[in-house]
Amino acid sequence: MKRIEFTGKAKVQAAVVGAAAALLVLCGVTQVTGIGQAYQCVRINGTQAGFVPGDMDVKKVMQEARREISLETGERVSVELDWESDTARRPFQKFLSEDELKEVFKDTIREENAGGMRRAYTVAIDGYRANFSTLEEVEKFLNEVKAPLDETGAYRTEMTATDWHISGIMTAVLEETASETDARTIPEETLADTLSSGAQSEFAYALAYAQANPSAGAYQTGILDLEFVENVRVYENFVAPEELCDIEEQVAEVTKQKESNKIYVVQSGDCLSVIAMDHDTTVDSIVKLNGMSDPDQMIRDGQELVIAVPEPDLQLLLTMGEVYEEDYTEEPTIIENDSWYTTKEVVHDEGTVGHRERNDVVVYQNGMEVSREMIHENIMVASAPAVIERGTVVPPTYIKPIAGGRFTSGFGRRWGRMHKGTDWACPVGTTVYASCGGTVIQASYSGGYGNCVVISHPDGRMTRYAHNSKLLVKTGQQVEQGEAIALSGNTGRSTGPHVHFELYINGSAVDALKYISY
Repeated sequence: MKRIEFTGKAKVQAAVVGAAAALLVLCGVTQVTGIGQAYQCVRINGTQAGFVPGDMDVKKVMQEARREISLETGERVSVELDWESDTARRPFQKFLSEDELKEVFKDTIREENAGGMRRAYTVAIDGYRANFSTLEEVEKFLNEVKAPLDETGAYRTEMTATDWHISGIMTAVLEETASETDARTIPEETLADTLSSGAQSEFAYALAYAQANPSAGAYQTGILDLEFVENVRVYENFVAPEELCDIEEQVAEVTKQKESNKIYVVQSGDCLSVIAMDHDTTVDSIVKLNGMSDPDQMIRDGQELVIAVPEPDLQLLLTMGEVYEEDYTEEPTIIENDSWYTTKEVVHDEGTVGHRERNDVVVYQNGMEVSREMIHENIMVASAPAVIERGTVVPPTYIKPIAGGRFTSGFGRRWGRMHKGTDWACPVGTTVYASCGGTVIQASYSGGYGNCVVISHPDGRMTRYAHNSKLLVKTGQQVEQGEAIALSGNTGRSTGPHVHFELYINGSAVDALKYISY
């Protein structure tokens, strides 16, 4: 055979061709061996299962493995695998194919099933868990939880499977028990039999007729609805025998009051003692949870407070129909007076108290009433409404007469005499504003008040601004709320530069801080 010799240039070309061929071969196996690209390291239950390409959907492979095991056994797979995948990069790393990874998952599931564990049904309610041997035990457990509120067994536990969920999770709800005879409807022949049996009173007839002819105005009594507040999930599981639960013990546990922190938004008129009473907690508990200095610390509308509320793991929402009698008063008849302020009203007729029977729909959560609505009433003695004349004009408002300033003295006794105003210390020349619109009735020097402005307001009230260095308005001038009327100073009987502000109602000085809005 003739030997072929390559020149230098030909050798280079041959080397390039060989490298390209090798690269093509290597690229052809990148699906089973990595050459430096990113890939995933899969771990199952803390053990490394192998490496797979970066674009492989590991979760989908795991779900397919569960599906195939379920088809093999004819049962749902309840084993929960703890798996994770991390991105890594190392050349020439052998990869598992999807089928190979699937087999690893399937082997792990088989091992978990064969580990001496027992099939169980787990009830999950937020952080609560309880394991029972059968679905019948689960139903008995939930039925006993609701039994104290449903002594007649009007509701039963129903579990609905969510077929789309691979873990076979079911939702437990309460459904009304269907009776063979609806008590609200009575056939005509039954109505006739009832009347012919001697129950001839008007009441018996009315009751039978109402039962046979239900209407929107009919009374509703007893349990109208019953449901779980929390989401109750049930799923198949494998647990150690000692992890199976006793029904009675778990009924006691799941209905036991446990403290959990809630956010409460302070409403107008609230105080800590009322909030504590309404939520079955203590003032001391609220103070500690919110880092407050003492129980007398002021709270404001809209403030959020953390409160510890005793609640069980599983709560019931009970809707009841209740009938009772009460005294009542009709809503008053209002006569609007467009020349009066809304703060003024005159009662022309006191009205009378009536008496009625009422039917309410009441909702209870965890035994506490959360809503009440009257759906039917029977007036026994009619109430005559009161007649009230009320103003419609919104009264003027009052604002702080300066921007900023340091509060130094309030309304009340000071140095053995009555201090009729409110003082804010501020530099000389600070702008003083009209607290409310009105007519200037004084703008002059006035003894101990120094340079003083007095304004009369449309609601009959009067304000005084004292110790000013300069007056910016004149007597008889009309001013608007917030209009500049003076510059602060230290004139008259004054201990330093400040604004002295007084408010008079019906000719008497009052604490201005109770009437001004900042």
